Amino acid sequence: MMNGFGHGHNMEEEEVEEEEDYAERRRLESSAHHIYNWKNVHQDLHGWASELDVGELITIPNFSLYDAMSAIELCDVKMDIGLLLKDRKIKSFEEGMERGSLKMDNFLAVEYLAVMERSLANLILWIEGHCLAQTVFTMLYLHKPQQVPDELIRTYCWSLLALCEYVRQIMLDGYVVEEEDFQVTSLALPPSSNADAPTAAALLKSVKSCEETSSKQARKHRSSFKEKSLADDDLQSQQWNALAMRFRFLRTLLQFFGSFALRSESFFAEAPQLIDLLEATIEKILAGYKLSEEQFRAAPGFESLVNLHLLPPSFPRHTPATVDGKSFDFFRSLSHQLRIVVSARDRLKTIEGFLFYLRTDGVLLDSALTRSMMQIVIGASLVLKRCSGDAPGKWELISTSDFIADSLRAFSNPPVLMSGFAQYEHHGQMKEYIETFLRSCIASTSVVLRNYGLNKARQRDSLAACLVDLFALQDDAEKFDEYFNAQLAELKLTGLNHTFCFGSWTLTTMLNAMADFLFCGLELQLYANSELHFVYWYLYDVLLHCEVQTISRAESATRENELAWQILHEVNLRGNKKAGGSKKKQNGRTKGSSESVPRPHVLYLARAQTLHHFCGALHYALLALQWQEKIKRPDQSLDCEEFRYYHRLMPFQERNAPAFVDYEQYQQVKSVMARNHVLFVGSSSGENSLDSVSDAYLKSSFNFQQADRHLVLWAKGGEKAILSKLCKRNDVIVRILATGRNCKV
Repeated sequence: MMNGFGHGHNMEEEEVEEEEDYAERRRLESSAHHIYNWKNVHQDLHGWASELDVGELITIPNFSLYDAMSAIELCDVKMDIGLLLKDRKIKSFEEGMERGSLKMDNFLAVEYLAVMERSLANLILWIEGHCLAQTVFTMLYLHKPQQVPDELIRTYCWSLLALCEYVRQIMLDGYVVEEEDFQVTSLALPPSSNADAPTAAALLKSVKSCEETSSKQARKHRSSFKEKSLADDDLQSQQWNALAMRFRFLRTLLQFFGSFALRSESFFAEAPQLIDLLEATIEKILAGYKLSEEQFRAAPGFESLVNLHLLPPSFPRHTPATVDGKSFDFFRSLSHQLRIVVSARDRLKTIEGFLFYLRTDGVLLDSALTRSMMQIVIGASLVLKRCSGDAPGKWELISTSDFIADSLRAFSNPPVLMSGFAQYEHHGQMKEYIETFLRSCIASTSVVLRNYGLNKARQRDSLAACLVDLFALQDDAEKFDEYFNAQLAELKLTGLNHTFCFGSWTLTTMLNAMADFLFCGLELQLYANSELHFVYWYLYDVLLHCEVQTISRAESATRENELAWQILHEVNLRGNKKAGGSKKKQNGRTKGSSESVPRPHVLYLARAQTLHHFCGALHYALLALQWQEKIKRPDQSLDCEEFRYYHRLMPFQERNAPAFVDYEQYQQVKSVMARNHVLFVGSSSGENSLDSVSDAYLKSSFNFQQADRHLVLWAKGGEKAILSKLCKRNDVIVRILATGRNCKV
């Protein structure tokens, strides 16, 4: 009775307390409403929201768009980590072993293949910028490879960890990756930190042993199939053979990246053979046994959420596994890029050679890994020079300033850098000024070279920033040219001209950087269709036109200075017979120096002319299309083309050589074009006739033909075929448009 009575009494007390709490809350609410004058604004908010356009936002000082985007929505599967943790089937490697849910031995051949395929797909995702914890280390065997009893899985785990460490080290040394390209420090577990990790040589030997084991199993099942003709034996033979090919692929990849990461002296000699073997192995893998999507997903040892507790609370939470079976298509593309990286060292002799290679073959390096490798090769090549004479296959150390000097000799051959000019260097401050200029070139060109290792978005921003230094370097080069020209006149070295030697080299570098800034914007699709006409015009009529003239002047100045230097030596030889022997040797060295340093002005000029005509063709075609209203233009009441013009060309506005062409000058150029019956958008002077439109299209056609003609002088292989096809196809299109027929093109 007491217990029942006491329990009822407690319930009555609780009810009384709840009533008192409710009364207190009502009193507080009424007082708060009286004090703060609360008002229901839901209807007002809905009304204000209806007045906003799609995509329009309202911001206040203490809650910005950044705060809204970084806020975490609770109880959302895509955002709240607490809702995902309960879906984990295996929390750790140890738990999987204890519960028996993690397979440790008696693997089938198809299970080996599934483990390798899925882990390689995760490796690709990591290389492409995803988090290491959500990709590679979702494979539980990698957490404790020394505790895996199966030899093939254990060896594969150590190999994958070693490969990850090589890739991470290359990314760090290349120093051109951003956070969106590659996450270097995210849960990095290098095998070197594990005392149980095998050495590189022992690991390669183990992988070779696994390859032989797989090949032996393939031969065994093949023999059984010949004897018993069982379909299962044939399938097993294909699977074990596919596994052997993957171990061979892994061994070759380890050899290549291990040798590169360790800067092995024999790397560049062995790399072409390794790439050949890699490509041949990939082709055999692609032609061999392929896993189904079910087999891929059923790979043992994977838990996509195992490392979720290590991640900060940010979106995205989960990286889905790729099941398209294109992992080895990625590696095939990677092998082609590796060949470009390896062949760079033998082809690059000057700064112009580096930049030309990066702008042609180097554009195919679309992976952060290969871009980092190219930067490492460039850094090594800047301080190495191929030996000649008795040791043509070896390299010797040189200073970076000597490399810059060789680049200047190859491009414009300045008289003060000729090998026979050393006797005049002590005149005045010439030697000091030469060293000062070379040091300035080292800083600027190093930044320019590094820019081409960045992704396109970062490259564009970096090019805009480094243009300031290039503008200053160009001003210094012009002053040095003027000073050295005065010194040559004082030394009575008639015929030698230093007017445009340093300036042409720096101006070409600067013009290329300016053009690449606009090309990056085109590749990133940053410009509206209505802006393309003045972007292509600035490339065509200002930057590339000036570059063509600069390269032509540098080539002619080089020939004139070489001829003048040879005449001066002949005069000195006739005037001083006693010093004839030494002078003859000196003359011989000068001639040899000129011949040993390549001057590929033809390549540089042909590429500049190709781009010049191509941009001109697009400029004329776009203007004609815009005039015919085939390109939609923004609402004139809300648009200001002058503002767009200055915004897109902002980095060029503080430059005098080439002088920045402001918007008024551009309008005048279009007016002249209109008077000459080429085209003027929006003109009311009668130029918007069929004849003027046809004239513009025909000019576009002419420029496409000229671009195709210059293309054969510098492009090669697939690049030549693609660009030539592009020029010819566009030529046909603009010719059809020039007829004025109402047909769909």
